[in-house]
Amino acid sequence: MHHLASREFIVQGSAAVAALAVFNSQFAQAFPSGAGETVIPWLDQPQPNPVPAVIQSQLVWEDMDSWVTPNEKFFSIAHFDRPSIDVNAWKLEIDGLVKKPLSLSLADLKARPRQEVAFTVECSGNHGFPFFTGGIGNARWAGTPLAAILEEAGVKENGIEVVFWGTDVGDIALKDNNRDVKMHQNFARSMSLADAMSPNNILCYEMNGAALPQPNGSRCGSSPPDGMALPMSSGSSASRYAIRAS
Repeated sequence: MHHLASREFIVQGSAAVAALAVFNSQFAQAFPSGAGETVIPWLDQPQPNPVPAVIQSQLVWEDMDSWVTPNEKFFSIAHFDRPSIDVNAWKLEIDGLVKKPLSLSLADLKARPRQEVAFTVECSGNHGFPFFTGGIGNARWAGTPLAAILEEAGVKENGIEVVFWGTDVGDIALKDNNRDVKMHQNFARSMSLADAMSPNNILCYEMNGAALPQPNGSRCGSSPPDGMALPMSSGSSASRYAIRAS
């Protein structure tokens, strides 16, 4: 598999995830062509994608005909691999600086209060490369609030951030004047505790009314493990295939 470091996306791209208020706006209309009309392609078309195994299903702007991006057309990025997950064995571990560590199955999450939110996800590296201009999509997500789980675990007073670890793993090389190391690690993203406690954040297990698809969190069809849906925060804060928060 070709590799494109997620670090490059963050450095060269602009982080962006925003709530999409226009979902419920009277001005939010789809873009169907009228009879006899032809969509004229943009002149500044992106270059061919040299890493199709890493970047998949980019948004084709001229093909937009709805505010909601269909699941099969929603972009995905492989930071490392694209793991296959056994949902029957999957658990989300809540540990670290908490008073009550938790271990939650998918059934446990689905038994908790359900919350739905519609918002836009944009990769932090979108437009950071001449071949990457479609890393954005709108969806209606469903899951359970993250804040309630953290409250149940009881974050200790010296806890200041929450780190989300994914199942996807890979190698990262760090080389400069002081170090030359290679680490094998799970993909991870962190956010401040204050941001994590926002009532808008959910641990997501559904996307547009269907089970969360593999490219956006699971390879399993009927009962996928959760991803993170974090409106009003950096796109780089989202970890798919999540197995641990600490």
